[in-house]
Amino acid sequence: MKISQKYLLILSIIFLLIILGVLIWQINKLNNIKPNIIIPSPTPILPTPTPDPDRPISVLLLGYGGGTHDGGSLTDSIIVAQIRPHDQKINLFSIPRDLWINVSTNSSTPNFAKINYLYPSTDSNTTKTIVSKILGINIDYYLALDFNGFTKAIDQLGGIDLKITKTFEDPFYPIDIGTTDTCGKSIEDIKAIEATMSGDKLDQQFTCRYETLIFNVGTTHLDGITALKYARSRHSTTDGGDFNRGLRQRQVILAIRDKIINLNFFAKIVPIIKTLKYHLFTDIATSDIEKYLLKAYEFSKYKVESFALTDKNVLMMSTSNRQSILIPTTGIDQYQSIQSYVASVSANR
Repeated sequence: MKISQKYLLILSIIFLLIILGVLIWQINKLNNIKPNIIIPSPTPILPTPTPDPDRPISVLLLGYGGGTHDGGSLTDSIIVAQIRPHDQKINLFSIPRDLWINVSTNSSTPNFAKINYLYPSTDSNTTKTIVSKILGINIDYYLALDFNGFTKAIDQLGGIDLKITKTFEDPFYPIDIGTTDTCGKSIEDIKAIEATMSGDKLDQQFTCRYETLIFNVGTTHLDGITALKYARSRHSTTDGGDFNRGLRQRQVILAIRDKIINLNFFAKIVPIIKTLKYHLFTDIATSDIEKYLLKAYEFSKYKVESFALTDKNVLMMSTSNRQSILIPTTGIDQYQSIQSYVASVSANR
């Protein structure tokens, strides 16, 4: 089946991200697979209720380093996009990577870790199930994109424009040289440092592994690499931490959407698909995409609102084994506060 350029554009707008243009590659791949032969059952099959065509659709969006990045399989960005046809809105929920959760599905043997460890340590269905439990909403699909795919897509769009409202400086943005560079420190120096420090404080003693980022107030044009730095930065004294980073990531998503809508996107589709097809993983099937095409233009006009799980609403700071973590205000592995917050946001029209 030949896919039109219009079809490609609609797909991208549906989920707010240019990365979804690569779903056409997934469609073509699936179309080349011969269907299974289904033998009719001799037992009569009772009809099932027709699903509500306007029910909410939730997509788990995951960004990870990949390649040679330190902790390359850990998810640096975790956002759930909830598309709500009845309300004609799209909610973006940012989940901080330090949220402390049980990543095991075996109730008798819990295994607690930060949520950014969930996707690389389990299969995608388990990841969706656990995120569904945390938020109290069903996660229908997932999309995982690595940093290289992200930067290449933005470059092929010609960059994005962001309105930066707060000047900030991050002196500890990681350079992609890994954690092997000792920065001139001897083995004895390193042992002495490791005896008294851990986590970020330990890492930041190796200053050669970092560069300083500065972003000033004003509308700024960002290429792919700079947009990635803006979205990943978290060590500013004035605008640092995972909560502020989550806000910037949602800014970038909206900027990408605006660029898609305002750009003559057709000429960009083929090179973007060729570039991204090895950088993105998803479980969205062709049949599901086709169901949503009938409402694609409607989706593109929906109001988009951003929300974050933070220590100002449903989370609180804690520690585990000398590392900083976030836990729900209702307690470890108790997600009632988060679920109530998400439900109240979703119910507010």
